[in-house]
Order: sequence, then C-alpha cells, then structure tokens
Amino acid sequence: MNATDLPLFAYGTLRDREILEGVLGRAVARGDLVDARAIGWRTVYYPGNLYPALVRADEWTQGLVIAGLNQRDMARLDAFEGDQYRRGTIGIEARGGTATAQTYFPAKTIDTNAPQWTFETWTMHHRPQTIAAYRSDDFYQITENGRDQ
Repeated sequence: MNATDLPLFAYGTLRDREILEGVLGRAVARGDLVDARAIGWRTVYYPGNLYPALVRADEWTQGLVIAGLNQRDMARLDAFEGDQYRRGTIGIEARGGTATAQTYFPAKTIDTNAPQWTFETWTMHHRPQTIAAYRSDDFYQITENGRDQ
C-alpha cells in the first residue's frame, strides 16, 4: 500500500461535511467517516487565516478519518489545500486502534505556541461566513485554483 491508498485524517474545515462534499463534488458515505485523533500534535491557527495547521506538541488533536477517496478526490483536495499545505503521513488512533493516514501539514514552519484552533469555535463563529463564501463561488473553481488567499 502506498501513501495515496491511505485514508485522510482531516483536522480542520474538511471535518465539516458540507465543505468536504463541496470540495469533492460528491456525497461521502457515513461509513467512510470515523472520529479519530493524532497524538503528538496540536491544531493552531494558520497565521493570518481562520483555518488551521498542525504543529508538533505534547498534546493530541481531534479529527476525522475519511476513507473511500479516489485519485480524483485527492487531486481536488490537493487543489483545495493549495500551496500552503503539503500532504504527508501521520499516525492516528481510531476505533480503539492505531493506523497511518494521510493529512495536510503546513508548508511553512508555524510556532507551536500559535493560538489554538478548534473545530467547535470555527463552527460557532466562522462556519456561516465560510459556507457563504463557498456557496457564492464555484467549488470546482476553488479546487482548481487552490484555497482562497
């Protein structure tokens, strides 16, 4: 199995099903989504943005494992994440066991002490404006051109 065959660990806005399905351009089966966490990582704000990045830390970060992704899906996800992220592998815990998944790491170094980002805070305060922005644009164009800067 190579890295592109691994499921994806999403720790940020892709945990939102509406955003995920909009980026992929298709529905995702409920059985392909599993709660998970990554030990040794902290989710922080990507500097100057409302979305997150992972940094190494003596903590853990909550996320979602997304299975059933094909090459087209990964190409769309890569384009959505843009040049601010690079895809790599990460150890995760899910369903009482450990596994390896793909995830998106920040392409630049981010201070471990950057402000913490949580999905719950983003959902409460920023999701509506994020969804509105994406609804006003074509997700296909977003995924072709990368994340809005």
